[in-house]
Amino acid sequence: MAHLPLKELIQRLADAEKEVEVGGRYGHYKDPTKEYIVKSLALLEATDEVMVIYEGQYNNPRVSYIRPLASFCEVIDIAGVPTPRFTKMH
Repeated sequence: MAHLPLKELIQRLADAEKEVEVGGRYGHYKDPTKEYIVKSLALLEATDEVMVIYEGQYNNPRVSYIRPLASFCEVIDIAGVPTPRFTKMH
């Protein structure tokens, strides 16, 4: 697969930073008491897709996860109620 031009990849990451705050703390809809910190944004080499790298704060040792930006920011239907998959904590 041919990769996108570097300028476009950098723009994708910049756009993603408007949706997800690196260093921000987020709760997941399944258990909002479990906190996650977004560690970084990255590009999946195989597809140029923007990924969110985040770390659970409730594990010892800490465990890191990776999820596509679209999935991290997705609004899902829970019993007929639109619900963000992750919600920024203040």
